Amino acid sequence: MNRKTVLVTLIVSQIIYVISVVAWLFVLGMSVMGFDSPQAQYDMMTWLIFIYILIYPLAMAASAVTAWVLFARRRHRSALLWNGIPLLWIVPLFALLIYVFVA
Repeated sequence: MNRKTVLVTLIVSQIIYVISVVAWLFVLGMSVMGFDSPQAQYDMMTWLIFIYILIYPLAMAASAVTAWVLFARRRHRSALLWNGIPLLWIVPLFALLIYVFVA
């Protein structure tokens, strides 16, 4: 793949990821509502969902650093794959929003 194309893709996607942190803050704040029920603190699924939401910035930062290191080593395809890791958080959120607004 062309080096310039990969460079532009990395920059644009990571700008989008950083902007998505604003939405992440809202989602994180709302995810605490999952613990409203007294039994929720003992529910493993509630904790897993909360932790999944909580680690988004860590995954975003780790994938960004790894993608840039791979880009510098001229492993462009691997850099793009690592750069796509935050999509594991963004795509389900957009799917949920589409479902809510369409249904």
